[in-house]
Amino acid sequence: MNKVIKSIKKNYGLYGLILILLFAFFLRVYSLGKPPLWVDEATSSMAAKMILEKGVPVFDSGLLYGRAYFFHYVQAFFLLFGENDFFARFPSVIFGLLTVMLAYFIGKEYSKSGGLIAALFTAVFYLEVFYSRQARFYQLFQLLFFSSLYFLYKSKENPKWLYLATVSFILCLDTQIAGLVLAPFFIIHIIVYNKKYYRLFSIIPGMYLIKKFIPAKSLSSEETTINYASQYFSFTGNMRYLLILFIPGVVWAFLKKKRLTLLMVLPSVVMLAGIFSLKTFALRYAYFFAFPLILYTSLLFSFLYEKLGKFMLIAIFLVLIVPSNLIYPQTYVNLILPIDYNYNDYSAPEISLKEIPENIQQALKENTAITYFSSGFEWYIKKPDFAIGFSMDGRGKDQISYNTSDGRTVDVYSGAPILSAAPEKPYYLVADDFSTSKLKEEQKEFLEKATEGCEIVYENRDLKVFECLNEDEARVARVIDGDTFELEGGEIVRLICIDAPEQGEEGAEEAKAYVEELILNRIVRLEKDVSETDAYGRLLRYVYTGDLFVNKEMVSRGYAEVWRYGNDTKKCDEIEG
Repeated sequence: MNKVIKSIKKNYGLYGLILILLFAFFLRVYSLGKPPLWVDEATSSMAAKMILEKGVPVFDSGLLYGRAYFFHYVQAFFLLFGENDFFARFPSVIFGLLTVMLAYFIGKEYSKSGGLIAALFTAVFYLEVFYSRQARFYQLFQLLFFSSLYFLYKSKENPKWLYLATVSFILCLDTQIAGLVLAPFFIIHIIVYNKKYYRLFSIIPGMYLIKKFIPAKSLSSEETTINYASQYFSFTGNMRYLLILFIPGVVWAFLKKKRLTLLMVLPSVVMLAGIFSLKTFALRYAYFFAFPLILYTSLLFSFLYEKLGKFMLIAIFLVLIVPSNLIYPQTYVNLILPIDYNYNDYSAPEISLKEIPENIQQALKENTAITYFSSGFEWYIKKPDFAIGFSMDGRGKDQISYNTSDGRTVDVYSGAPILSAAPEKPYYLVADDFSTSKLKEEQKEFLEKATEGCEIVYENRDLKVFECLNEDEARVARVIDGDTFELEGGEIVRLICIDAPEQGEEGAEEAKAYVEELILNRIVRLEKDVSETDAYGRLLRYVYTGDLFVNKEMVSRGYAEVWRYGNDTKKCDEIEG
């Protein structure tokens, strides 16, 4: 027993880190697959799926998705275990746990308790948990950004750390071009603190700086017209006191470790200042700054803990609980109320396709489907048959049309043809709020024309599903037997001129199964002969699905016999032949 106690005391940091990582893992995987993918998550997930199919992230339009290659190949690996929301998001869970470990090692550089307190803050902080649960590369970028700086810091004492620092820097740039902010700091630090041939490592960030500076500069000059600092600040309701504690935390840390503190803070501030002036607002752009914010807040508490003793544990707990995922529903990422929607972030819109009822989803799969944003539709339902052009960010009229090498205009993601005019009915049209909120006047008129005379068969907070049929068309909701079925509106239809086995008779199940294969959840065209209904109130009809004459198909396949009844015999000879 004494040996166990001594071992725990000796390795309390390691054991503490393991417990924190286990808790962090639980917070990140709890209900991970519950919320629907928001639009960018769907795009990344489809890019990873294309890697599994083609070896490279090339969409069916022919466009190479040249962003965050490392992330998407890792994501593709996890999709091997299941092509679903859980495994699409799981890579970020891993990167989030590595970020907790990074906080531990950086915190340890400052004080004995700093590592554990920093790791604990990072493990439960609600934004860290939120972005560690996304099928996007924001958590990876944060990890690589600060890993690069930490490895660079370590390289003064041991130049071999430059290998890790350089790899991390390259992966960071692959993930987001914003990682270019690190290049000047790398160059200066390597030249000042490293000797001999290790200084040659400065060539690598220098080359990236030259190669990437011009496109990055043009991007900046094109987009920097609005200051969004106030909008970003509006998302800090649960952590404004951390912004206050951050400053004395940085001061204390600077007095302890000047070089490390400057390396962590200066690149972060430079990048944050640039983000505030981008033309488009997105909370995820500024998320990376959560790491130094909670790191130096936690280091302030580690300093006070070492000065004031265990009394500070109560204060640490109280400060930690407010921005955590434990009890506060307004974070929308906690245990009591698991996330089912995004963090009130209009810059990360969701399209709740997974909430569409199974019968409607099946109808979308079996019939012509038209959509605006296609990645989520293809992920959850199928590749759309057509897409409608719109502007992703509201600037301009059309940002999703893509001209292929053979002269076709298709959707940039799915490769579906872009509609230039309303197609012939029947079809289904999915109009999501993310897309339709950005339509110009003539595009709104196009949508109104395309849905004229259509019925909304399903809607939720994010979308509407329009069913667009001709007067003689309807969707089959249920097959009763080999010659009878029910329409979506509840009407029962009896196929004219044929008779299939009744339930319980030989061949009945086979006949029913074949009719289901032909028409269930599909749109069919109904053609009347003489009578409207039979004695049981069933509609008497010849039935077509596309060009297929269902009545004739059942006879020719041997699932039914020709049966002439009453005056409804106009096509009986055709069916028999």
